Amino acid sequence: MKTIFKRAIDLLIKPSKAWEEIFRPQESKLDLFLNYGFTFALIGPICSFYSLYFQENYPLEKVFTYSLTTYILDLITVLILSVLIFLIFKYFQKSRYFDYAFKIALFIYIPIWLSDFVDIYQPLRILSNLGLIYSFFILYKGLQVLFDIDLKRKQDLIFYLSISGIHILLYALNAAVSEMIVTNPILKEIVNQI
Repeated sequence: MKTIFKRAIDLLIKPSKAWEEIFRPQESKLDLFLNYGFTFALIGPICSFYSLYFQENYPLEKVFTYSLTTYILDLITVLILSVLIFLIFKYFQKSRYFDYAFKIALFIYIPIWLSDFVDIYQPLRILSNLGLIYSFFILYKGLQVLFDIDLKRKQDLIFYLSISGIHILLYALNAAVSEMIVTNPILKEIVNQI
């Protein structure tokens, strides 16, 4: 079995080949979530913690709350996205298997999480959006391998745009909720009590 880092790099540079391997039933959803989600979702929070606390001199409780919140919300977002992709699959009569929806939701977040390395230096943080942009290409390649979609066909284009729309909406919602939680005075009081 390939290491998780090798598979992540393969997904970025050889997405079609990587997706073929990902779609083979070899690991449980829990193993995938623990190995990929729990590992790669840590990149942004750790880098943000470092840059916000040591470079930007934010208060420790705010930095800790922000890092923990973004980590947990990223993992929750992948789970919600899995369910919504599965519902889109069913609506378009593409697949009845939740495993495929889960794998797509999890692995399209890999470029997003990897691009969070730039959070180590806050002025470069805008570059982390490159991971989001690339995730749409990774999504397309995954759907192409799984369902042989062709964006020239109207039905396939609507299918792809439906998943892409849900993906960007949840991504934006995740970011907004993270900021709201961190700036919430009630939460700040709770953290101060701990």
